[in-house]
Amino acid sequence: MFTLSRSEVRELDRRAIEEFGVPGVVLMENAGRGAAELLMRLNPDRKAVVILCGPGNNGGDGFVIARHLDNAGWPVWTIDHPGTTQLTGDAAVNRKIIERSAVPMLPWLPEVLPTPAGWLIDALFGTGLNRALDERYTDYFRMLNTSGYQVLAIDIPSGLDCDTGEPLGPAVRATHTATFVAPKRGFLNPKSKEWTGEVHTIDIGAPRALVDQYRRSKRV
Repeated sequence: MFTLSRSEVRELDRRAIEEFGVPGVVLMENAGRGAAELLMRLNPDRKAVVILCGPGNNGGDGFVIARHLDNAGWPVWTIDHPGTTQLTGDAAVNRKIIERSAVPMLPWLPEVLPTPAGWLIDALFGTGLNRALDERYTDYFRMLNTSGYQVLAIDIPSGLDCDTGEPLGPAVRATHTATFVAPKRGFLNPKSKEWTGEVHTIDIGAPRALVDQYRRSKRV
């Protein structure tokens, strides 16, 4: 199976932007729209969706998802990590759009579960996470993991190591994962399935010529 490591994900994104001229905001738009379309297929009954948006590009993806679900008439709201107020670049652009829309944006309270919904989208932390999250996430993730929500993780469940497929510390246990471009190296670890659930690969518009370079390198 063709997979990408943490460093390859970062490099591929950079090269798509710098060498091929694909704007980062386009990659984020494609990622978020693809994940939203997946969620609509998984959730044909239009059960309410709550999106946990984190302080980086993963959170930016979450805001794109919120916009597309709202546009399609899905009941949706976001719960924003405090760090989202410091977002820059493409993620900040997409947060600003949600601020100006009718999508409710609620503060993140680590001691309180989200308002009951059918689905929860984990857009907190992505493949760049390489250390254990601090203790405030332990009880929160434990509550989420035992809440009965259907959980769709964005790119990778928060707290799962991209390269090893092992939890770095507290981690979200997803029922589905929408991963971008290709599965992540850690997904080769059979134990990762306990955290990722069913993995769905989303095309975000990275040029095929670029992706094929990484695909071919795995065959050497």
